Amino acid sequence: MTDDFDFKALAKSWQQQQTPKEHAPSVDDLAQASKRQRRQRTLMYGEWLGALVMAMAACWIVFTIPGWLGGVSCAFLVFGALSTFYISWQVHRPILAYDNWSCDGLVQFRYRACQLSVQYLRYTQCSCIALMVFSGVLWLLHWLQLDHATEQLLGFYTFIVSPLCLLAIYKLQQKIRQKTTELGHLKVLVADFEHSAQN
Repeated sequence: MTDDFDFKALAKSWQQQQTPKEHAPSVDDLAQASKRQRRQRTLMYGEWLGALVMAMAACWIVFTIPGWLGGVSCAFLVFGALSTFYISWQVHRPILAYDNWSCDGLVQFRYRACQLSVQYLRYTQCSCIALMVFSGVLWLLHWLQLDHATEQLLGFYTFIVSPLCLLAIYKLQQKIRQKTTELGHLKVLVADFEHSAQN
């Protein structure tokens, strides 16, 4: 579903109905919801594949990079793989399992999807923060001389990964604000449907 959504026109159209369930949702509405579910499933499988790659990389590091550097890198990769799988399942499963395609059900679907989008964006911000923490840990290992991190590795995480993570956090925060505004509009629509159903 696109982000540019005319909430006022939608609210006016649905408020003119006698009850929210008298008219079936349009084919276009159902097609958009189905498209959103397909896109969500593809994204979930892609994230699971990424988690599997991280787990395999962690196993490879255990046998190829001894010492503190290998241990810390392996720990971050294992944590990243487990959290990616768990968060992906928690965020995408409610959308994939949704099956109420009445008019009010479509509004509830969009509201729930928007809630989960905000949650997902915040999780992604946490992933960026974790990468920056990993950069700091590399420098700590270097300063304490617990292990030898190459200058190329330190430079890569310091001058490329960390700045990109900061930029991503900023852009994600803008997206969160946009989705939060959309969530407020959808909350009003959901309340209107619940009020109409009670009357």
